[in-house]
Order: sequence, then structure tokens, then C-alpha cells
Amino acid sequence: MKKAFLYIIAIVVIVLAGCGESKTTGGNSDSPKKEKTSETKLLTKEEFEKMYSDPKKYKGSTVDFYAKVFVEPERDGDGTYLQAYANNNDERNTIIGIEDPDFDIAEGDIIHVKGKIKDVFEGENAFGAQITAPAILADTIEKADYQTAFSPTEETIELNEEQNQHGYKLEVQKVELAEKETRVYVKVSNEMDDKISFYSFNAKLTTDGKQYEEEMNYDADYPEVQSDILPGVDTEGIIAFPAIPEEAEQFKLYFEGSSENWEIDIKPFVFEVKK
Repeated sequence: MKKAFLYIIAIVVIVLAGCGESKTTGGNSDSPKKEKTSETKLLTKEEFEKMYSDPKKYKGSTVDFYAKVFVEPERDGDGTYLQAYANNNDERNTIIGIEDPDFDIAEGDIIHVKGKIKDVFEGENAFGAQITAPAILADTIEKADYQTAFSPTEETIELNEEQNQHGYKLEVQKVELAEKETRVYVKVSNEMDDKISFYSFNAKLTTDGKQYEEEMNYDADYPEVQSDILPGVDTEGIIAFPAIPEEAEQFKLYFEGSSENWEIDIKPFVFEVKK
């Protein structure tokens, strides 16, 4: 796939709006012994991060990582070529090629990549900044979601608790604890005769004397609970909070809403959750 990787570099020059020189590393610049010893080695997560400081050193190494495609893929008769940010980090610019010209992938997709570091792209962008990015030949690329790729669940608390006020039903289905966030799965059902409202921006999580508020995660694009809910309608989604301390054994969740029937007072919904 030598031709394909030359094509990748041409694509990158265009995509990065490069105005300076660009090149890939040649076969004579690195020690053959180093390349031979790293040829079949799968990089650990720590080694993968270190690789970006000196990609040449890791040519031939095997990699297994997640990334987000940030430009439209390019294709030719040999394959599909991507530019992506590895590990949801825009400093981890990565060039990826796969020998499948019909591979279904698009800008914004999150992917799981297994492959080998085949080369290194070096060049300048339009601002004169030096860019060095590993060029990876993928054996497999699978689509993934944000949670699996960048915020895996460390603990799941199944709650399935519903509270009902005059036909305004709110259910907390489960809570997922991750390293950097807490995800609460919420369902709201309107069994009233009037429209109801749900205010996710007023949601609170309290534990050990501290209060946490909803934290919008635009990268994750989680489904949202609708704010205006007509009679007979159910809506559900994920409300994200900051990660809670590992030592916290329990916490409370607070949610607010209202009804267009002003004669009905909808009080805050409060749920107690234990690990």
C-alpha cells in the first residue's frame, strides 16, 4: 500500500492548508535494528502517548486506539484515508489509511483503530507551525461511541426508581460513574392533561457537602431530555455531572419541572443513590 500512503500525505498537505514543505520519513533515516525490534510490539497506552513526541522511533509498532475523524475522508481505488485526533486530544493528529475504498466513515465519527505505524508525516501548516503525525495502516477500523472510546463506565448503579406528581413522572433509570464524569439516565413521562416542562439546567448532584451541576459534554452528543413535553409523551436522555469522589458512598439527585396547569405545584424530584 505504498502508493496509498503517498496519497495520504498529499491529502494531508491539502487538508492542513500547508504552505511550507512537507515530507514523509524515508527508509534510511532510522536504525534497522530499532525498527526490527518494534515491528510486532503492541504499544501500551503510555507508550502510545509517548509515541507522539517522536513517531519515528516507533515505526513498525502495532497500535490499538480510539480517535475522532475531524475532516472528510478521502478515497482512491486502493483505500480510504482519514485524519483524526487520537484519544479525543486535538494535539494527537493522526493519519490513518485502510485498504478499503468503500469503507463507510465520515467526519465526526468516533473510531476504534487497530493497525501499524508505517510512516511519519512532517511539514508546516499555514501559520508556520511544525506538524509531525504518525501515518498508520489500519488492519481494522470499527465505529464506536463516545462513552466506549473516551469515557468508559467504571461502575453502573441500576436504580429504576420513578416518582409521580399528579401524572408528571420522572424516573432515574441508572447512573454510570466514569473517570471524568457522572452520567444519569433520566426518563420523563407526561400523563397529565397539560404540557409540562423539564429543566435539566437546574439539575443538581450533592455528596459530602458539595454540590455539582449539569456539565454539558458537547463532544459526547448525549441524547437530551426534552424541555417542553406534551400530554402523552415520554422523553429520555442523559444528564452529565462532573465525576464524584471515589470515596463517596452515596449522593442525592435533584430535578425540577413545572406544569402549565398553575393550580398544580410540582415540587423538586429528589433521589437518594447508594453505591
